[in-house]
Amino acid sequence: MSGKTNRRRESRRTVHLGEGIKVFLKDDSEVHSVKGEATDLSPWGMNVLIVDQKLSTYPKLDDIVRIHYTIQEKINTYVKGKIANISNLTIDDKMYLRFGISFIIDQPKVTDPNIQMKRFEVPEIFGPHAWCNDPFFFQEKLLFKVISFYANGMYLVTSARNKTLIPNLPLTLKMYLPFQGEFEVHIKIINTESSNTTNLIDRYAVNVEFTNINNAFMQMMVEYILFCGVDVTPQELRNEKLPVSIIEKSLTFYYASEDETAKIMELRKTSLFEEIEISTEAFIKVGDTLVENPYGGLQDKFDTFSRHVICKVGKKAVATLRIIFNNKDKSRCEIASYIINMPDWLWSKKFVEISRFAWEKDYRESDIFINMIRHVVRIVLESGHTHILTSAPVALKQLYMRVGFQPVQLAWKSETNEKKSKETPLMLDAKGILSKEVVIDKFIWNKIYSTIAKHLGFSK
Repeated sequence: MSGKTNRRRESRRTVHLGEGIKVFLKDDSEVHSVKGEATDLSPWGMNVLIVDQKLSTYPKLDDIVRIHYTIQEKINTYVKGKIANISNLTIDDKMYLRFGISFIIDQPKVTDPNIQMKRFEVPEIFGPHAWCNDPFFFQEKLLFKVISFYANGMYLVTSARNKTLIPNLPLTLKMYLPFQGEFEVHIKIINTESSNTTNLIDRYAVNVEFTNINNAFMQMMVEYILFCGVDVTPQELRNEKLPVSIIEKSLTFYYASEDETAKIMELRKTSLFEEIEISTEAFIKVGDTLVENPYGGLQDKFDTFSRHVICKVGKKAVATLRIIFNNKDKSRCEIASYIINMPDWLWSKKFVEISRFAWEKDYRESDIFINMIRHVVRIVLESGHTHILTSAPVALKQLYMRVGFQPVQLAWKSETNEKKSKETPLMLDAKGILSKEVVIDKFIWNKIYSTIAKHLGFSK
């Protein structure tokens, strides 16, 4: 057998007459219609045997035809093609006309919305998988891996043995997104190409378009794009007509290590809500010791007594705050340094403080705040504390109060700077909320506190 024949068999799917795809060849006006069977196909063309007649005057060489067919899901559709060659074929002593047809793949125009849409490449390690039944052949499966998303579709890779991926083919994929779930996604194939990626040399790259938008899937897809570390902001995704509302599953929270101080300071520099005085002093006093002050007023002595929590979207740090553990030591209590007197009832509470909340502006129209509060409440209770005290900047006051913080009547010292005196002291009874001694809005309970209550054993 020649090498050319081998290559042809590798590039096409060939079946016996009777096992092929039943088709009708029609012109655009559908005046002419010829019944046939495709017994040899690839993503770029097929051979059609004319079954019902030995001779035919239609179609002719170079004619444009519509190849109508029905897939196993009983959906009727067609693909356009051009008659590339006509020959005779003898099978079991019967003569058949064989039409070699090259599929016509409409080249998208520069103004085509799909061309203009930005593709979001998924890192290979995170590429989700999808599968479906072969639309033509009995008990065969097609398996795909997603390599990128865009608002109207996806780019997939699949094994080059899958020859039935013809243009305009409708498919119903079962797609699994890790920690998101399984979704049914309706698509049609735009075009299929041999992959030019070195490590995917025996694969096809398939461009598909969504045909029936699954809103739940689209939202989860956005979360997954962000989780995977794709370098994009929620606003950029919105600009690309993708739905961005909840991004909770894209978020990770962790304690900052010492070598991440610069990352925290950069967030404070660009995204801090508090209005702070920037110091130009080269050293600051921490206790009785002078230490270097490379970050001006962005860093102070209370950082020494704090745990710094960072929120990441994918690989990018987008928010941070500090939790100050004062251990009932007034010198370690930030708010005590600004007010005339800390009342005894306040010192009787097992409270920590939170401050220096920096939240990158491109991510503020998201649910980062409520997720940050959820993690802070967990940390506070697991560390043996019950309350959270903060001094809320004007821009954060309503957000804090919406999640259960209440005003605390404390008087600022006369020498407190004007920026600080605009803030509002607030306190959250975290333990009271979880034990339901403090009544909280049902929506907020479900959104923030119910999962912590279950985690910490306050509720089943």
